[in-house]
Amino acid sequence: MRSFAPNDSAGGSYRKAARRNDPSKSLYDHANRFFLSVVDRASGRHILPPEKAEEHRDGYVLAQLIAVVAPDEALRLSNELLDEFGSIGRMLGESEAALLRVLGTHGAVACLLKATGKFMLANLHDQLPRKLISGTDRGLIEYLQARMGSRTTEIMRVMFLDSSNRLLSEQEFGAGSPQRIFVQPRSILKRALELDASGIILAHNHPGGNVTPSKSDIDFTRSIKTLCLELEIRLHDHLIITNDRWTSFRKLKII
Repeated sequence: MRSFAPNDSAGGSYRKAARRNDPSKSLYDHANRFFLSVVDRASGRHILPPEKAEEHRDGYVLAQLIAVVAPDEALRLSNELLDEFGSIGRMLGESEAALLRVLGTHGAVACLLKATGKFMLANLHDQLPRKLISGTDRGLIEYLQARMGSRTTEIMRVMFLDSSNRLLSEQEFGAGSPQRIFVQPRSILKRALELDASGIILAHNHPGGNVTPSKSDIDFTRSIKTLCLELEIRLHDHLIITNDRWTSFRKLKII
């Protein structure tokens, strides 16, 4: 079987705090929007005046949440986390050990951030329609962007559907780096057969932010489509995801 190595040219080098200077992205970061809604409901504590809060939205949102367990250190910890990881979305994708390298003795903050991230993903997952009309369903795109759009290495998620396009299961496949991911098509199709799935939706992220399919992306997709046809499994779509952009192979008429 062939291996999958998408996005050879997209890159994936991480620049500290790059997104903090791009409000058009940060304001629409799913993680930031979720955090903002949580802290606005859960806390009357205002870390910054309104004009400053708007100017420094990422830091404000994160500081409001941290203030629940560490009010005196909220601003400092928020700034240090964003300086290290660049955005709330990327921070959520880090391990607890990575967070503690920044937070030091503030283990309760690390636990709160990881728990909130898990709750955010569970909330988005619960909002997925029971029946997916297409691979570009808005709820699915938002879920995938929150789940994998800010990851610093490439990963693939596969959504397994029944004959009525209801979601049976989802699973992450492959070992990735910032530039590529290696996936065995047979592992995906083996799981589809185990679940008696009638269709699949593929999705992988491009850490570099470029949603243009690479040649290896296209070759892999056409290869797995051929295998799906032999097994009477429909490849509904293949999506490329970033934190704020996406593209569909079906809309591009690649499949």
